[in-house]
Amino acid sequence: MSTMDEISATHAAVVEAGLGLEPRFAEIAHRWEAWWRFESDRPLLVGTAPRERGGSWTKPFQFIESPAEWLAASRAHMEATYFLDQTIPSIRVDFGPVLTAAFLGAELEFALRENTSWQHPLDDVYSADLSIDPTQRWYQACMKLAETTARDAAGDYLVCLPDFSGATDVLANLRGSEPLLMDLYDRADDVLRVLPRLVDAWERAFFDFLTITSAANAGITSWLQAWSAIPYTVPTCDFNSMIGPDQFAEFCLPYLEDQGARAGRCLFHLDGPDAARHASALGASRIEAIQYTPGAGSTGAVPMIPMLRALQESGKPILVFVEPNEVAELTRSLDPAGLALYVTGVADEAAAHELEQQVRKGDR
Repeated sequence: MSTMDEISATHAAVVEAGLGLEPRFAEIAHRWEAWWRFESDRPLLVGTAPRERGGSWTKPFQFIESPAEWLAASRAHMEATYFLDQTIPSIRVDFGPVLTAAFLGAELEFALRENTSWQHPLDDVYSADLSIDPTQRWYQACMKLAETTARDAAGDYLVCLPDFSGATDVLANLRGSEPLLMDLYDRADDVLRVLPRLVDAWERAFFDFLTITSAANAGITSWLQAWSAIPYTVPTCDFNSMIGPDQFAEFCLPYLEDQGARAGRCLFHLDGPDAARHASALGASRIEAIQYTPGAGSTGAVPMIPMLRALQESGKPILVFVEPNEVAELTRSLDPAGLALYVTGVADEAAAHELEQQVRKGDR
């Protein structure tokens, strides 16, 4: 398992060597580092668009245990994708959400039509081993895809991590969300006993993956498309939308901070207005940066500007998922020094160019 310093050295070498599919890589990497330090001179624009209007993508889950076929399908998709301004071309080793739970024995089921996967809870998570077995089926498949993709990526594009998630979301998948809610009251000691073990399991998966990619001299990104000179993790805690501040402080935040400290940096995924009740706690935490997704059925990112501004005032750079028509308002209302906008729903490459020009001209 490589150390943070070794992986950071690989990243420095990757930036120096450059990427064949992104001639501006060194400039983009510099802008991301300024964003992490809250020193960017303008908002970063992130996202993807089909090169031709109407393009779509079906994840090749059927090839997950056939690396050559999986890579061919994934590379074809990457080549048909336009990567917006500060977005570096990448291929994601994608198994769907909360993959660490599958490594620990939760039965993994793929839904090809819905483009996702889910897991079935264990019978008794509190008596389970909860340590990584490197011979486990999905662990082996993941690391083989990491190796195959990294060899192809070196010198051309980045490898995008799977969703290894955060400890509490992993436990929610292993136990079931509703039973876990009851456990916070009835079995709190058991919950607190296993959460550190789940952080250990995450750490093993995270650094094994990075060791493989680093050995191939490939750089790493995440599904949020941010670049970092040192390793960073994107832990989720969607479970937090169902709990209050005291429970978040006891059962979630310490383990999120621990993951960030072990990884090097943490870009926390705050998902939806129900989770936004924890924004002040995140602002006061040791987590370096916050990503906000408005969530399905919400009214978008603009109504959340007061919360987003408060996060920035606490010193956190933010990455916000927005619709194209929200870009101007967000750039006017928030501090560009620590602002990245991940634009969803961009119709095609021409629409992407229009957004790039809007942000580069400082249309505030």
